[in-house]
Amino acid sequence: MPQSAQAREVDENYDAFQRGLAAWLPDHAGEYALMRSREIIGFFIQPGDALRAARAQFPDGLFSIQEVTDEPIDLGLWSHVQH
Repeated sequence: MPQSAQAREVDENYDAFQRGLAAWLPDHAGEYALMRSREIIGFFIQPGDALRAARAQFPDGLFSIQEVTDEPIDLGLWSHVQH
């Protein structure tokens, strides 16, 4: 099954985000990075501000927002499933 453009955008942005995280943590820890095409568009204090900026700039929905943190994300039950 082909991956949707939005899912592909999120996956590619997340990969780029993880590669650059160490560089952004010192100045932007706890902020939210708005990303498009594997590039940081801007950093925001509140996630809602990042979302509003994203919707205004990218009506096609091809963007992602990632919190600048090195803490693992708990996905609830799914993060604890074992093979």
